[in-house]
Amino acid sequence: MQAHLDVIRFGAANRLCVDLLYQGSTRRIEPYSLRRTFEGNVILHAHNRDKNAHRSYRLDRIQGARVTNESFIPRFAIELTPSSPISVAPTASRARVPSARSLLATTAARRSPGPRSRSRGPTHVYACNYCSKRFYRKTRTTRLNKHKDKTGYPCPGRSAYYIDTRY
Repeated sequence: MQAHLDVIRFGAANRLCVDLLYQGSTRRIEPYSLRRTFEGNVILHAHNRDKNAHRSYRLDRIQGARVTNESFIPRFAIELTPSSPISVAPTASRARVPSARSLLATTAARRSPGPRSRSRGPTHVYACNYCSKRFYRKTRTTRLNKHKDKTGYPCPGRSAYYIDTRY
């Protein structure tokens, strides 16, 4: 089981999909986090690519795992790392048991950049080659439209350079 978990952690840290052999069938997943249930079972929270939906998988029922070369853009915060000790948070308090969907929804809401965001996923930061004004984009393109520089005058720059990607 530890070998399967190491493969899953590697895939999550490198944003690579994992083919998970679970109860006799293979599922392609995007791994995100581990949680412990009230009964003491450890659950892997992931996004199933085939069903396009959130799914939870008990670690003791995983029969195999293989990292693919298919990358993914994270939909939620990835809590799995390849080298740090494994820490499994409890699912929730006994007073109110939220569903796995609500757990992931609150994580996404916390990470949401605001009402102007049109889609989930990373935001790419670019700066104009001429005036150094920063632009935040969902797509990776260095082409700029007409814009004004930081002082308010029209900038002749139409290309940008890459600075960072924010998740």
